[in-house]
Amino acid sequence: MASWLDSHQYSKIAQEETQGQHHERHWVKRYWDRGKVHIIYTLLLVFVAVVSNNASRLNSGSALYGEEPLRGEMRLKTAPRTFLLDLNYAMPPSPKVDKAWSSLLPERGGFFIHPKIAPKESCLAVFHQIHCLDMLRRALYETRPDIMNQGENKSSTASSNHGKRDKTTEINEAHDMYHLGHCFDLLRQAIMCKPDLTIEIANTTLNGVTGFGTEHQCINWEELMNWMKVFE
Repeated sequence: MASWLDSHQYSKIAQEETQGQHHERHWVKRYWDRGKVHIIYTLLLVFVAVVSNNASRLNSGSALYGEEPLRGEMRLKTAPRTFLLDLNYAMPPSPKVDKAWSSLLPERGGFFIHPKIAPKESCLAVFHQIHCLDMLRRALYETRPDIMNQGENKSSTASSNHGKRDKTTEINEAHDMYHLGHCFDLLRQAIMCKPDLTIEIANTTLNGVTGFGTEHQCINWEELMNWMKVFE
């Protein structure tokens, strides 16, 4: 635009140019110089506004609790829900229980490709975490079948809760089928209630994901522990 004005306003003064014409030309040049300053200043203000807006979004409460790209893409809604023990997930492995756990994963186990937020094959962290919890559940009962036998003669409500710590209860509850079932189902519901929608890029060499090396938005655990020390 400056070159256009140069060619139309700032051409060399002809010898026959009058003094009034010279004064007018000088005024136009000063006006344009001031205009350029205002344009640059306006652009800087716009830039600062954009940066400030992005910073405020990153520092907002929602960002601290993992507002990953998928949340904005799907516009997920929240609703109050009371956790209740579900025996379809809390009982030891059986065709019915295993089917219930398997139904928590999409057909491809949580792997997907999205043109904008995941152009390479990726997996949502929440489905990876559900998979890991199910693997632990299966492995425990496979390696410790005695746990199921020890729980057969007990009430279905026995030790199915998280009580205050002491050495005796920790030893006994470690072998309590109902307490273990409670733990698995509680963790399942917690993961599903506050799903981690972080996108994990698949490792083509491993043909899967490890979950490590991926950045998450997390609270400060040390601050939480310090708060607990004050009130426990």
